[in-house]
Amino acid sequence: MRLLTAAVLAFLLLFSSIASAQPVQDFSFKDINGRQHKFSDYRGQWVIVNYWSTYCGPCIAEIPALRRVAHHYRGKVAVLGMDAGETPDHEMRKFIQQRRINYTVVPTQDSSMFALGLIYGVPTTFIVSPQGQIVHSHMGVISVQQMQRFIGAPPRRQQPRSQ
Repeated sequence: MRLLTAAVLAFLLLFSSIASAQPVQDFSFKDINGRQHKFSDYRGQWVIVNYWSTYCGPCIAEIPALRRVAHHYRGKVAVLGMDAGETPDHEMRKFIQQRRINYTVVPTQDSSMFALGLIYGVPTTFIVSPQGQIVHSHMGVISVQQMQRFIGAPPRRQQPRSQ
């Protein structure tokens, strides 16, 4: 049984590393405010694409980490919260306000649902390089430290100069 488990894990690791070398094909989507976006608009910065839903406990648990990355890496990293739960827009807006979400939230739509690959469960996060390549995918709660392995340390804050 252990040999079978090891073989399955080895296959999944091999498959995920092959899949992660794939470039993201450009696609369009609308955010919760109705603004039109194209994935290529984010070229030149890291993109954290997080598939989630409002009724998913682990998804809610990782919101603070995503908020932190969106805040500390502003201009270097774009965080996109792709709703996979078909939450009505009015409920989503209320949820965003309650949870103080500071990154782009994208309601469920055909163009974005499987744009980066198959989603086997939520939360699932894809990390896309500034060149548009998927460099990592992660199913389950993702931490700031896991994202930092790819995007680097946060920019240092400028200290005021003494005169």
